[in-house]
Amino acid sequence: MTHRSATLRNLILSLSLAAGLLCAVTAASAQTNLSVNIPFGFSADHQYVPAGSYKVQLLSDRFLSLRNIKTNETQVLMVRPESGQVIETRGRLVFFREGSRNYLTQIWVAGTSMHSEIAVQHKPERVVAQGNAPANSTFELSLK
Repeated sequence: MTHRSATLRNLILSLSLAAGLLCAVTAASAQTNLSVNIPFGFSADHQYVPAGSYKVQLLSDRFLSLRNIKTNETQVLMVRPESGQVIETRGRLVFFREGSRNYLTQIWVAGTSMHSEIAVQHKPERVVAQGNAPANSTFELSLK
């Protein structure tokens, strides 16, 4: 390998890395200061989350934190990123209701084309995520 081709290869690698970091910064800026008031308790990632006001933050493409504003208790959930085709204009949480129990299934962040699905789902939630459940078994709460 010649010195010129090695330099060119390093330049291309550096540009790719820089472009990736810029995209990450853009995505992170769209994800800050999300809050939601959840008037009911629910389960997510086999954890119980009580009713309350929460700050929602994607810590990475694989982890989401829910911080209770009143108690400051934080729960970290595993998520699986999914890409969409359009930029979302509103953030929202999607829940699945089974009888009197509620399960968080998806997180949509405004300003991005990505959404996250809870990685460890209750069995009926998997049916909802695949789109095979009745429409009245899911509902959404808007993120602010």
